[in-house]
Formats: sequence, structure tokens, C-alpha cells
Amino acid sequence: MRQKQEDIYNPQLDGLRTIAVVLVIMFHWFPVDKGFNLISNGPLGVTLFFVLSGFLITRILLQNRLLRPVYRFSDIYKVFMVRRVLRIFPLYYLMLLFVWLAPRIAFIPDIQTDFYEHPLHYLLYSSNFLIDKTGNWSNVLSIFWTLAVEEQFYLFWPIVIIKAHARNLKQVIMATILAGVAIRGLLFVVDHNAGVLMPTCLDSFGLGALWAYVLVNNDNPRRFIKIINLAAPIAGLLFLYFCFNHDNTLFKVLFFRLAMSVISLYLVANASYKKGFGSYFGAFLENSVTMYLGRISYGLYIFHIMVPYLLIPIMISAIRYFFEISVILTDQSIIMFSTILLIMVSTMSKYCFEQYFINLKSYFSLKRVANRRAEDLVIK
Repeated sequence: MRQKQEDIYNPQLDGLRTIAVVLVIMFHWFPVDKGFNLISNGPLGVTLFFVLSGFLITRILLQNRLLRPVYRFSDIYKVFMVRRVLRIFPLYYLMLLFVWLAPRIAFIPDIQTDFYEHPLHYLLYSSNFLIDKTGNWSNVLSIFWTLAVEEQFYLFWPIVIIKAHARNLKQVIMATILAGVAIRGLLFVVDHNAGVLMPTCLDSFGLGALWAYVLVNNDNPRRFIKIINLAAPIAGLLFLYFCFNHDNTLFKVLFFRLAMSVISLYLVANASYKKGFGSYFGAFLENSVTMYLGRISYGLYIFHIMVPYLLIPIMISAIRYFFEISVILTDQSIIMFSTILLIMVSTMSKYCFEQYFINLKSYFSLKRVANRRAEDLVIK
């Protein structure tokens, strides 16, 4: 009997979430093209999130495929989407509500965002289309483009995975990977190269999905691991080359994200296969602090721009107003206090707000849907 992969908890994946969000934070908190950011930390962190999402979501959907004789596709799709909504929407819309209310609160400084001019793009999870059009990366909500991409992926991917014929499923996933690369190339040719539209990220999601297929179907995962372990160093060299070569060429557009995706797949596949990484890196991923940060990584991602941009200035102003003390912080002290505050805010968000909605997921399962339908039939 095939083991239910979605019920398996891989602790090292929490560690990878920490690595991903730390890379993104470093990219936004430190000077570009200097020090830590001599390499493209932000894009690599985002790509790791995409590959991880592709793996985890596809692993769940592949198990749900086995339930098609029992449950209708509409039930599987509805339960999947509701559970995704409960995990992602509440904090996302809470942040939008805060940004909308901010101009009405006297002590909050002006927030630089195009949310006020284009609210529907954010409300409808299409801010990536807005950034693709305007190129406004100075917007404090610009990081929401990745959440828009993920949500758009969630909308159509269950249809692909559950509806595709079993004998063609692997080929469909591989075609998805190739489609991501090809679409980036096509858009580059027509001089359209922001890279924030969901189809341009399909190779990242698809590589994670391919590993989920191999693992769930026991399609020689050991051989897959050997191949990805050989490909990862080549991808790493390509990644470094692209980091230090700033020419915007077709070659870079095609293979920069693909190289980051292969690096990310190496991490995800090895962390989720058997006992995961060994040695010091495995111990780091399973360290209690690393895993904890991974569990609050959604909040860390959502708040990491707002904390130094808004919360630190508000606290300095409050100290000046109430205690008549002028506070001047160095760049290093700003980063230190921002780190502490970010972890505190994300912890409160996770356990005082997000957890309530996460607990509601238990009310939305295929078994409950089937039981409710059976009760309706009896009543009728």
C-alpha cells in the first residue's frame, strides 16, 4: 500500500523555509550588489519558495488523485482551495486593511505604495500584473507579487494534476517545466521581461512537482536524487556567473531562474528524502531555532518590509514624544532591532491570529464533505 506522502512531516523543510525567507530579508535589508547581496539572494529565496510550494502542493494533489473513485473533482478542488485560502488570505488581507487605514491614523507616516491607486490588483491577487506594467519596485507591497503568483498557480494546478491521464502525468509536468523556460524566452523576444507573471515561474513550480511525482509514485527516487546532485553544482556555477554578469541576454533570461530552481530542487529533494540531509547542514535545518523561524516564515515574509520602514520610525517618534529622548540609530542597530521586532511581530501573528484560521482547516476535509452530502441525500 502506497504511503500517504502528504501526511509525512519533513522537519528539514521548515529549515528550508527559514533559509528562503532569510535570503529575501537580506536582499531587502542590505545594499544591492554589495556585501551579502553580491549574489542574488532575493531571487534565490523566492525561487526556493516556489519549488517548495510546487513540491508540497503536488504531493497533496497526487494523493487526492487516488480518491477520485470516491469523491467528485469539484469536492477535491473545493476542499483544496478552501484550505489554501484559510492559510494565506487572512494575514494577507489584514496587511491590506492596515495599509488602507494607515492614512487615517495620525502617528503613522505616509506609506509609499500604489495600493491606493490600484486596490483591485491587490484585492484580487494580481499585483504581479501591476508590477509587470509599472515596474514600481519602490512600492512597500511589491513583495506581494510572489503571493499573487502562488495563488494563480493554485487556481489551475489542481485541474492539471487531477484531470491529467495517469500515463501522461509525468510528461505533463515535464512539459510545464519546459513551458516556463519557453515563455520567458518568448516574452524576452517581444521585449517584455519583468519575470513576475505566473507562467514565467512554471519551471520552478514544475521541478518541485516532478520530485513530488517521483516520490509519491516511487518512480526510482534514488536515481532522481543522484541526477539532481550532479546537476546542482553546474546550476550553482551558472547562478554565480549570472550574478556577476549583469548583461540582460536571452541566455540569462532562459537559464537564470532555471539554475536557481535546480539549486532549490537539490535542497528540497534531499531534505524530503528519507531522513534528509545529514552532517552539520542537516543538524542546522533541524535545529529548534531554525525550524521555529520556518514555522513563522509567512509572517516574516509579510512583515519584513514594514518593520524597518514603518515600525522602527514609529517607535523612535514615540520615544521622542513620550520621553523627550532623541534616538539616533546606526544601520547596524536598525537591522538588529528590526530582526528582534520582526520575530516578535511574526510570532504574535502566527499564534494570535493565523493559528485560528489554520485550526479551521480541520472543518474542511473530503471526509466531512462526503458526510454532509450523505446527510443531504437522507434528508431529501
